[in-house]
Amino acid sequence: MESRIARVYVRSRKAEITLDVEIGLSGFIGQICLIFILAGLVKGTVGFGLPTIGIGLGALISDIPTAMMLILVPTVLTNIIQIWNTGSLVDVISKSWAFLLGSVLLVPLGLWAVVSLPSFPFERLLGLTILVYSLASLNGFNPVMQMQHNHRLGMGLGLLNSVLTGMTGSMSVPGVMYLRSLQLSKDDLLCAMGVLFLISTIAMGMSLWWFERATQDLSILSVAMCLPVGLGVWCGRRLRRALSEDQFKQIFLYAFTILGVYLVVFGG
Repeated sequence: MESRIARVYVRSRKAEITLDVEIGLSGFIGQICLIFILAGLVKGTVGFGLPTIGIGLGALISDIPTAMMLILVPTVLTNIIQIWNTGSLVDVISKSWAFLLGSVLLVPLGLWAVVSLPSFPFERLLGLTILVYSLASLNGFNPVMQMQHNHRLGMGLGLLNSVLTGMTGSMSVPGVMYLRSLQLSKDDLLCAMGVLFLISTIAMGMSLWWFERATQDLSILSVAMCLPVGLGVWCGRRLRRALSEDQFKQIFLYAFTILGVYLVVFGG
């Protein structure tokens, strides 16, 4: 009788644990979907911000490598579409090839640091990266690159960008600042950002696979996240018609600044 009662108790406890896990997983997926809808909304409106917002907010409920993995497939797809619909790919590559090459070379090194030093406050580093970008943009920081120094500086800034991409998943600093300094047309700038985010994401995905952080479950979930991101992008394109791009960029940058402060203060 006692052993029978014990077996019933064990089955009951297993059922409770399973239910708790299912509830926890459902809550996590729901929160991630909301985060990715927001990230897609920003991407659809201003053409960037998907990985930074997705990873910045995603790191608050998981960790940076998990958030990186979940954003992979949506980032690849949205940036392929962005490259296809904007600018001249040939002109962009001819002006920024050195930077683009550097922007992928050290991504594995940055991710290795995250995997090897789990106690390091990488979320605070991500917050600081977001703050630098947001505050610089709000203050109109937009230097002009002298073409005679373009490729040398481009390679150096690309290498810095690749390390920060591996450490934080944010591909915008100093990448977007550099691309803006090339004085590209609006369409070419959107195309250049698409190329940067696309190749950086592929390098990040290969690095996650190399360090065995790209599990099958996370890969499937990353594919599923294309739906909330797609919904956000669709809403963002509609919102673009209601707000001027400058208005939305101001709102976005102020919100980005708040997120950066939060990660710097409370990040692990």
